[in-house]
Amino acid sequence: MLGGIIYSAGLIVAIIVVIYIQYRGFAKQQEIIEGETSIVFNYRDVFGPMGLEFLGLSIILIWIVPYGVLVIAPLGLILSILSPAGRITWAQTKVPRTMVCVFLISMIMLGSLAPVSQPKSPDSWGNPLLTENPNAPLWPASQQYTWIMAPSAGELDLEIIQSISIRTPHQLGVFGSASSSLNLASLMGLEQSRLHQAIELLDDELSFVRLNPEEMALTPIPNQETHRYVSNTLGIDEEIVIRQYELRSLSIGSNKEGVKVGEVLCAATSTWGGELQILVIIRPLGHPDLTTDRYAEELVLDWLSA
Repeated sequence: MLGGIIYSAGLIVAIIVVIYIQYRGFAKQQEIIEGETSIVFNYRDVFGPMGLEFLGLSIILIWIVPYGVLVIAPLGLILSILSPAGRITWAQTKVPRTMVCVFLISMIMLGSLAPVSQPKSPDSWGNPLLTENPNAPLWPASQQYTWIMAPSAGELDLEIIQSISIRTPHQLGVFGSASSSLNLASLMGLEQSRLHQAIELLDDELSFVRLNPEEMALTPIPNQETHRYVSNTLGIDEEIVIRQYELRSLSIGSNKEGVKVGEVLCAATSTWGGELQILVIIRPLGHPDLTTDRYAEELVLDWLSA
């Protein structure tokens, strides 16, 4: 929550800085013009009619609207150029509007680098094998823990688990945050780089096949986008956003779509202030739970209770 408050405060400061710069320019112009009737500077006119009000409302809406700034910014731009009056206002206030856009984008980029909380780490999983991922993108800020759940003798019930905390630069609220963030990650292919480390670990553990992290693909599995996890013992009854993928090796066989070698389950929850907690479970083909426990009930419940 604190990170989100600082983030919002930075956006407000950016608006104030632009108003101050415009005021300084106005004051110098007034000094040059002598003998003229003094004109009072009106800060509300800096961004045009209702411009300042829209900016203030936008900062509030980032906490409420799913997809946040990705919806608010295009909507504001479209509304401002639809009418002739709006286009005239853009011509009259082009400099301050451009400045505030640059400042706001800069603050969003910087705010997304604020430290995140530690990933969820259930005691029953023990200490994570790895506490960082060198393949993860530098932006936005994130932290990742990784475990290997060793298989039983002669079985393929190996599981690689990643618990991730990550900033959501596009919105600060919880409404639709988990779903929108996973959709954006899938659209931009961001999950591919994070899986590089997990695939290397999977390759080390499997003896019957060689997996090249550079030649792997994630294929979404058309399925439900939420799943209800319930445990009376743990006091949990939550509808969680999930995504499922086929893990395909492009280096095995001749099929251009690759050969399925496993499945990936992602579960996500969000918190106020622009932070997402993600659980990633990678299981190889032949894992018994791929047919009996597709949603990894026990592991997700452990993670939710941490």
